[in-house]
Amino acid sequence: MSQIENNQQALKPFILGFLMPTLVGKTLVVYFGLNYSEFPGDGYGYGLVAAIIFTVGNLLRLVWRYRNVEDL
Repeated sequence: MSQIENNQQALKPFILGFLMPTLVGKTLVVYFGLNYSEFPGDGYGYGLVAAIIFTVGNLLRLVWRYRNVEDL
């Protein structure tokens, strides 16, 4: 296998691993952030904090998973 084919095979899981948590996390942050700003006493703050932790945690997991890959 050539270097280009090898990079393309490694790039697909990287993109999926980046986009899926990012899109889901951002959607959750926007949802809970908007609801928290409208209804501050209804518990949406807990969901907002959980969504932020989820997003940051998944991005850290992505970085940890690909820590030994020099370049894609």
